[in-house]
Amino acid sequence: MPANAEPELAQLVESWLTPLEHFYIRSHGPVPEIDPREYRLSVEGLVEKPLKLSLEDLEGLAQTETTATLTCAGNRRSEHSRQRKVEGVPWGPGAIGNARWQGVRLSEVLKRAGLRDEARHVWFEGLDQVAHQGQTIAFGGSIPLAKAMGDSPMAPGALLATRMNGQPLPADHGFPARTVVPGYIGARSVKWLGRIVVSDHPSPNHYLQEAYKLVVEDGDLAWAEAAAIY
Repeated sequence: MPANAEPELAQLVESWLTPLEHFYIRSHGPVPEIDPREYRLSVEGLVEKPLKLSLEDLEGLAQTETTATLTCAGNRRSEHSRQRKVEGVPWGPGAIGNARWQGVRLSEVLKRAGLRDEARHVWFEGLDQVAHQGQTIAFGGSIPLAKAMGDSPMAPGALLATRMNGQPLPADHGFPARTVVPGYIGARSVKWLGRIVVSDHPSPNHYLQEAYKLVVEDGDLAWAEAAAIY
């Protein structure tokens, strides 16, 4: 069963930085068992030089640290459901957390790979195995290239994080590496990151194209026409 958990609100507000034990957990499948010695992150697609990066490689690149809040797009869903039934985990107010994340800027890795002129989006694919409609898929999604490359003095556009609050990522939070995309919903910060694909279009992954959308009207057409939440 997927691990999904949130703290009591009283625990959550005790500290500006959320302790690991109080940081919400959102998973769509079992936590994968990953040998850090065998781990490789693939960078492919519209790049000049595809990469295969080990955990040691990632930690050997220039490191940066940022404090960023992650929240599940469905936070407080139980309150929404009082007015209109909403499918998904019936979260209270605790599916949100603030942490110090350390790792390498995604922009740095993409620059090393070399971007082709047609590049517009960056896909993320996890190493988890999610049961979906009789198939097994990976959790994934994408962000616009402009966001990926949009580093600022305040925060990186996106981070390939290997540490959380000064410690290696816990298994529930994406060990050995995950994306952290400040300012975007938690679903775009893909855990157990195994593959990055640079493309000219958004990811076809279910969790971008079909899930995590704000849909008011019922029906397949409404779902198809609704934009993905970022």
